[in-house]
Amino acid sequence: MKKLFTILIILIFFSCSSEYEKREDKVYYRFWSFGQGGWNEKVLENVDLESFSEIKSDENTYGKDEFNVYYENKIIPGADPKTFKILKKGFAIDAKRAYYYKDSIENSNPKEFKVIDYDFSKNHQNVFYKTKSLNVCSVDNFSFVFPNEDNVLGRWSKDGCHYFYNNYRVPSNDYKNIRVYKGSHGISSDKKYVYQFDKNYFETNNRKVFIQEKGMIVEDTIDIKTFVIENNILKDKFGNINGF
Repeated sequence: MKKLFTILIILIFFSCSSEYEKREDKVYYRFWSFGQGGWNEKVLENVDLESFSEIKSDENTYGKDEFNVYYENKIIPGADPKTFKILKKGFAIDAKRAYYYKDSIENSNPKEFKVIDYDFSKNHQNVFYKTKSLNVCSVDNFSFVFPNEDNVLGRWSKDGCHYFYNNYRVPSNDYKNIRVYKGSHGISSDKKYVYQFDKNYFETNNRKVFIQEKGMIVEDTIDIKTFVIENNILKDKFGNINGF
């Protein structure tokens, strides 16, 4: 019973860890600072006091007046207070576009807009990572490579034509032979090259290796046939390449 009561108190606390307050002819966004162990507040600039109201959400982080929509104490540029609607945590739409927290999602529109998870969303034309458009070749074929695994560093996805690490497209035309490495912070490979994010890995990471047969040290890219990742270290038959 005591444990249940403690959990209830925690839930109540977190549900009211931020709020808006009108006071002294101003509007304040108030929030709990865990680092300071107390309440902090920020003034909303250029707010219309009479028409301001909080937009109901689980986090109490959105508000609006006659002219603007606010995330915390900041105006969301271009957001329409008359049609602004919160979908899920961090995602919202109005009559013209979609939003991720306080920023608009590039090339988005509200038509058939859906939230995929906490960072990804889509509409009938495209898939988005946070505010970035992936410009996928097929919305219907978009899927996560490791669907049951979240990673704080990022997620792998594909659309039938390309692979993506968050919003970075792997720059390979060899889709069928692309291999992505779980937990690798954006490392992938095909039959010729190793990539990180949207670049060839060796554009910024060079090494020199000793070729025993030739008795000389040469600048090397990689032996792709023996390339592996072990314990976050890139390796091929010549040894370690670079850690990450």
